[in-house]
Amino acid sequence: MKATQIIELARKQIGVKATNVKKCKYNTWYYGGVVSGSGFDWCAVFVCWLFDQLKALDLIFGKNAGCGYMAAAFKNRSQLVYNKDFSLMKASQLRSGDVVFFHWNTDKSVCCPGVYSCDHVGIVEAVNADGTITTIEGNTGSTYNGEVMRRVRSMSVVSCVGRPAYDPEEVKPVSAKLPVVTYRVRAGGKWYKEVNDLSSFAGEVGKPITDIAIKASVGSVRYRVHIKDGDWLPYVTGYDISDDENGFAGDLKPIDAVEVYYETPASVVGTQGYLRAKYRVAAVGDKSYFDWQYDNEKDKKQDGYAGEFGCAVDRLQITLSR
Repeated sequence: MKATQIIELARKQIGVKATNVKKCKYNTWYYGGVVSGSGFDWCAVFVCWLFDQLKALDLIFGKNAGCGYMAAAFKNRSQLVYNKDFSLMKASQLRSGDVVFFHWNTDKSVCCPGVYSCDHVGIVEAVNADGTITTIEGNTGSTYNGEVMRRVRSMSVVSCVGRPAYDPEEVKPVSAKLPVVTYRVRAGGKWYKEVNDLSSFAGEVGKPITDIAIKASVGSVRYRVHIKDGDWLPYVTGYDISDDENGFAGDLKPIDAVEVYYETPASVVGTQGYLRAKYRVAAVGDKSYFDWQYDNEKDKKQDGYAGEFGCAVDRLQITLSR
């Protein structure tokens, strides 16, 4: 069985809720009859149910309602990934399809020595460029009974991951051509012509940009702008210069910073992997651009946006990058 099969089945369960204190189809399957009560948490049961539906329960070594015991089963077979010094795991250590165990405190596990307590469990759907993971989990959410939800989790709460022995996935060829980013800007009350990727730049040297519109040929773009001597304006996702609510970012005032984030759709992930918006701006009249920014990443060279507060910009370039 392949990891993509587990993820696909888990996605179909999103939105299923337990009722009457943990009463749900997953517990009914596990216990062989309808149960109800606070002692029937079902996050591990949900994971078992997924594998059983695909006749692959052996990949997680049988049914288990306890997260710690499930983690121990992986460890006993050398299929548990964890840092032996209890240091923070990195997202790069995880893979889609991993069974991920979470800890809500710094207690150490009794059932599975060597890791923090395993208080909750889910399936890794994706490893994100910002260092977080996207998961699908049962018995989660704000309601007492719990439901199946997609969550984005920080690595700070990851205790360890079990790695089932999935069949190898078919390697899909990577297309050389990435989706195209189209963008345009307004300066001096005039909207300038569209630019595709790095074929040119949007704007005119010497004229402060006041509004920006961005779209991708495949997938969506979330973006916002910062007003010089002002604040950040709300995020927008549209591309329509006649729509001043969600069609472009700006309000006819000089912009000094831009933040752009590319939402990689599943169709692109399958052939290209996860992509990032790569963009930069130039200060009014300057010959050189500020450094490239990738999505809203932050490090020694990136602030999470392109530009510099207090310094209006007159040129913009954007493309996508792996």
